[in-house]
Amino acid sequence: MDGILGLAELSTQRDIDLALLKQLSAEDQSTVIRNAVGFRLIRPETIREILEIQELPILDLVVLNAELHRQGEKFSKKRLDDAVKDPSDEIAGLAAALMLETGNDEAWKTFAAQLATRSPEIRNVAIQELSKAIQLYCIRAAVAPVVKIVQDPSYTPPTKMIANGTALALNPAIGQVEWRKYTSQERSQSALVRAGLQLMSQEKGVEAGMGSSLRNGEPLVEAIADAIEANASGDPNALASALEVVIDRANRSSAEWAIKRAAFLPPALASQVWKHLIVWFLTAPPNTNALSGVILDCASRLALSDTGAIENLIQLSESERQLQEILILALCNAATPEAAAVAERVRGSLSRRGDALAILAIARGKPTLDPNLLRELGIVAAGGGDLDPTLLVQAAWLFARHSGKADQALTQIEGK
Repeated sequence: MDGILGLAELSTQRDIDLALLKQLSAEDQSTVIRNAVGFRLIRPETIREILEIQELPILDLVVLNAELHRQGEKFSKKRLDDAVKDPSDEIAGLAAALMLETGNDEAWKTFAAQLATRSPEIRNVAIQELSKAIQLYCIRAAVAPVVKIVQDPSYTPPTKMIANGTALALNPAIGQVEWRKYTSQERSQSALVRAGLQLMSQEKGVEAGMGSSLRNGEPLVEAIADAIEANASGDPNALASALEVVIDRANRSSAEWAIKRAAFLPPALASQVWKHLIVWFLTAPPNTNALSGVILDCASRLALSDTGAIENLIQLSESERQLQEILILALCNAATPEAAAVAERVRGSLSRRGDALAILAIARGKPTLDPNLLRELGIVAAGGGDLDPTLLVQAAWLFARHSGKADQALTQIEGK
């Protein structure tokens, strides 16, 4: 199964091979199909051919039709009527949502009636999952019906919030009305933070003034509200500055969001935001570890956009060995000639593990290694650099590749 998906990822068309798929058991075929949809590794022509299989499980049929819709292709209503009556809420809900795109409201009424017989706990889970699927497959006709359903008091604030997120993404006019309603009713700190980050995930269409719905005087909420207004203004410089203030509040979830949101800024401004987080972390009090988990993601992004900044930060973090090693690991993740050049320049001034990571970064970013460095890579691969098992495996394969022994290694593995 992994092989079929791997070949699809490497193929020019990014499509699974049906001849290989048909050699699997029915259960494994379903696993591959759903993963291919999730990883966007299946083309409309392949989907239509699979849909001709008579024994195709009903969930696969619904998911494949939903994927056709996401890709802007016409899907077949054949067998979807049966899917709407399926006892599984997951299957019935997605099928009914798709039928709304064809103008069939009766299918949705059938699903809603079935859902009404469930316990409140099951209903909430079903609508949360359905809302995510509607957003994933861009089923805009289902936005208003889902928003209407969650007005029932049996639906919890988290369920309403997920439904609102789908509305914000697919129908901002409805989504923003519901978002304002939600933030007027749910005033806890956690609810306001989550709602603020949800709204900020929308790149376009956010109305000016919506940030005022959040404000409560608390620094983190105020920073998120300011970022919402900066986003609505369309001024990338204002947004970059606002994201830096959000980072300064040292809240992990909001910092993670700020790092991801910065990726949509112009490259220089994105790098500015990412550098800000790492410099902030360098100067933060010793007991401030809330953001340590997001540093590698931030550094890895920066290593691809501004390797010079990573080099400067490595020098600045000389007394912070753990952060320094994270920055070197980011160079490994980048796997570019530029990252390899930085790793070559900083070698010798690092910890033992840092030097091992630097050798790994050089091996990943350069097409060839000189004999001395190849020997050092072999030492690292043999355990001489305090690397974890995953990195040791990478080092071993890099050694095999650079020494021209990859085929020999594969033959030995195949023999075992």
